[in-house]
Amino acid sequence: MELSDYVAAVRRHWVIWVGATLTGALAGLLVFAVTPATYSASATVFVSVSPSIPNSASFVQQRVKSYPDIVTSEAVLAPVREELGLDVPLAELRTRVSATNPADTTQLHVTVSGPDAVEAAAIANEVADLFTDVVETLETPSSGDQPVRLSVVDPAVAPTSPSSPVLLYLLVLGVVAGLFAGLAAAVVRSRVDSTLHTEDDVRRAWGEDAGDTEVLVQPSGRRRRSALTGQAAGTLARRLELHAEKQPVRIAVLSPAPADEQASRAFAEQVTEVLGGRGLTAAVTESLTGAVGNDGPRIRLDLADPLMPLRSWKQVAERHDGVVLVVTSGRVDDRELREMRTILGSAGITPLAIALVPRGRGRRSPHDDADVAQPVLPTPPRPTPVATTGKPVAMNGARRG
Repeated sequence: MELSDYVAAVRRHWVIWVGATLTGALAGLLVFAVTPATYSASATVFVSVSPSIPNSASFVQQRVKSYPDIVTSEAVLAPVREELGLDVPLAELRTRVSATNPADTTQLHVTVSGPDAVEAAAIANEVADLFTDVVETLETPSSGDQPVRLSVVDPAVAPTSPSSPVLLYLLVLGVVAGLFAGLAAAVVRSRVDSTLHTEDDVRRAWGEDAGDTEVLVQPSGRRRRSALTGQAAGTLARRLELHAEKQPVRIAVLSPAPADEQASRAFAEQVTEVLGGRGLTAAVTESLTGAVGNDGPRIRLDLADPLMPLRSWKQVAERHDGVVLVVTSGRVDDRELREMRTILGSAGITPLAIALVPRGRGRRSPHDDADVAQPVLPTPPRPTPVATTGKPVAMNGARRG
């Protein structure tokens, strides 16, 4: 797939990735609502060294790197648990306590997390106090000289807001995860989608040898504003108007999808509105029988059923000037269009046009193609029919019976 294919997939299946994004955001809110609040309190311990120690600065920085492991040792946590009367196992208490030594400093940050802010601060202060005692005991040699001294310079205070969960973080995580999952689903859906959406899809399904069949596309965006090419119905109306000057025209209109009958009816009615605005009489019927004449509608659009038997299609080939297929974007499968070509080919019919129309936008008036009202020109007099010999010629070059 090229970049344009990915963009088309995202635009075509926008409901999937928008829904996935919203689902991700809701999942983030749900996680925030059900996750218990956790509070974190920190105390800072400063480590100093005796001036009598050679290279005291490097000595203390080397020693302080091993102190975080002592903070979570049983020698520190067991007395804390007994002193505060904590009803938690030692292993669980160890998971709630952490210590870090910022780079190139002689400080130690003791952090305790828990569901209660006051309790977390109390544990952090108690751990810091006992930690200083344990380290000073371990570092003091038998001679009694203390090479290092530890002091709590910043006691922990009860936090006013939880450290987790963070609503903004969960929302961003949910939105990003949902968006990427939705985009991936949209691309996969586009790859397995066999319905027709674009002119290229129609031409690929119909086959390279389209013959005299014209593909009429309903433009979108700025191109749809064109009064000349903004509507597939208007383009077809001009084709029919040209042939109606010579003789009455009869066209069969249908959708290759049996369940999409309303699309063919709406398209046929749009064509008749355009023709009516140009002074031509046109009608939409549900009967494939009867004949057109000078006393009836100049152009007749008969709605056909794609499930008709082959003999009915042969009658269409004899009595009609052409067939127009209406393909609604996203509703007609490529296999349906290929089967429709096989059926029409068996009856000797080459469709006049295949109209690709947008989906789900309702029936739009053809007179809305231009941004401003178009002046109504006087209708020129209809030319007098001239008697000819032989059978009338259909629009696809065949002779009607």
